[in-house]
Parts: sequence; C-alpha cells; structure tokens
Amino acid sequence: MAAPVHKPVVVREFESAEHSGRDYHTLPGGTVRATLAGVVVHVDGDQVVVESNAIWHLYRRLSEPTVSQGETVETGEPLGSAVESHLHYEERVAPYQDGDHRKPQFDLHTNARMRVVAPGESAVEGAAEPPGATVTT
Repeated sequence: MAAPVHKPVVVREFESAEHSGRDYHTLPGGTVRATLAGVVVHVDGDQVVVESNAIWHLYRRLSEPTVSQGETVETGEPLGSAVESHLHYEERVAPYQDGDHRKPQFDLHTNARMRVVAPGESAVEGAAEPPGATVTT
C-alpha cells in the first residue's frame, strides 16, 4: 500500500468515536495520491473516497480533485492537490455513511514507511527525524 503523500509524515492521529484517521504533513498544492487501486465512490468539495476491497479510503482537504465518481484509479494515481499544510486520511469499512465511523480492525499502513512527529515538533518535508519521533516500517 502506498502513502497518500510524498515523504509521509504523520503529524496527528485520531482515534475516537467521532473522528478517526491520520493527518499527513503536506505543502499546499502538493499532490495527493491513491493509497490503493479502487473505484472513486464519492467526490464532494474537498473530499474524495476510493473503495478498495470493501475498505473506503477517505481523503479530506483537497483542492480541485482530479478524479470523478465512478472512475477507476490505480495505486499512486493523483487524486488532487492538498489545500493546507496537512491532508486528513481515513480507512473505513464500506459502505461509509455520514455518522458511521466503523474502522477496519487492522492498520493498512504497516508496510508504508512513515515518520510520526513528536508533540511540539514541526514537520518539515525532507528534514531529519525530530527528537522523539517514531519511525515505523
């Protein structure tokens, strides 16, 4: 599985009944890519949802999505550009409905190299690991 952004740095993780997922550091205008091949099942404003094997991959805070509902995308294919300094990404069991935040019982990112930035540290693309950061492979 690919990461949704180049040089993925996780700046925040969410795990609650209302909101789950990860925020990845991005540069405004940076390319956001599909983490797995699938079908685009939802495009709305700054949000794109791609279904891959009954898992919905939700990407939020996109500018001008470059995909349309019903389109098939390949792993790593551009979905749009980041609006802000972070991309919000979630994995959910399909079908996703508003208010339904069922998460899969596994972490699809275990094979993706990511940097998790320690609280209070800044995420600078290409920078060395900040003190206290965790690297997962």
